[in-house]
Amino acid sequence: MLTLMLMLATSAYVVPPGLALVGGLEGCWQVSGQVEGKDSPSIAQGKWHLGRRYFTLHLRATGSDPYEAAITYGAGEQPQGIGSVFSDTFGGLYEPSLGRGELEQDGFVQRYSFSDATYLNRFNRSGSGWRWTITEQSKDKPPSVFADYQLRPAPCRGMRFDY
Repeated sequence: MLTLMLMLATSAYVVPPGLALVGGLEGCWQVSGQVEGKDSPSIAQGKWHLGRRYFTLHLRATGSDPYEAAITYGAGEQPQGIGSVFSDTFGGLYEPSLGRGELEQDGFVQRYSFSDATYLNRFNRSGSGWRWTITEQSKDKPPSVFADYQLRPAPCRGMRFDY
């Protein structure tokens, strides 16, 4: 009886606006684009977890250079805020990849700060897909494009990820 009363007293979770927009990446994606000037064909899949409290975007390169990443997003302190953890096949060689960001006019942005540079990940709606650009902002150099991806809807059949 106590459990039932507690369940009734707890309000239903409502996904905040920042995280809701990230959820627009739900589903499977064919990814084209470049990383550091080299073509990097990839696939991606976005899924909700833990009652829509977290969203994970998986990315896996399908070309000759093996690479995989899993970015887990959660709500920020403010309704428009977005936090994230960026995990990839480079492993724990770097300090934790904690991102902080927020909504923008037609998408969202995440900033990952390292000792030598900040990486600005910007996702913008592009037709039925997304454009994902990563800008490297080194302390003693002008900002440069690190990666530029186009995500287009794709069937999920056959897509597999390690994480």
